[in-house]
Formats: sequence, C-alpha cells, structure tokens
Amino acid sequence: MNYRLIVVTLATLLVSAVWHCAAVWGATPPMSLCRNIIMGVAVTLMAVTGGGLIALMFYSRRKGYDEPARSDRVRDS
Repeated sequence: MNYRLIVVTLATLLVSAVWHCAAVWGATPPMSLCRNIIMGVAVTLMAVTGGGLIALMFYSRRKGYDEPARSDRVRDS
C-alpha cells in the first residue's frame, strides 16, 4: 500500500479544513463575553465526559469485563 499517498491526502484534508475554519471564523462577528464563557464550559464538559468514557473503556478492558460470557458448570443430562 502506498502510505505516502495516504499521508499526502490526509495532510491536504487537514490543511483545507483548517483554512475553511479560519475563513469562517474571520467572516463572523465576535461573540459576547457571556457566550464565550458558556462555550468554554460546554467544551470543557464535553472533553471531561469523553475522557471519562474512554477511561471507563480501558478500565473495563483491563479488569476483564469485556470477555465473552462462559460457564464452568457441567450440564445435567
């Protein structure tokens, strides 16, 4: 597989996304302080929630909670 093509494609997509975000950000009027505070709190809560969910995923995996269910009992026939 040609990894250089993948890297170039992903880098091009990243640069174009950053350029588009900067263009839109520059074209919109600035928000008030109250809205900036609300946005900051929302972003912080989303980051904490996402980090917590990822931490729970790693915790459950290491404790063996993700293993398939199995029984050691012998069937009575």
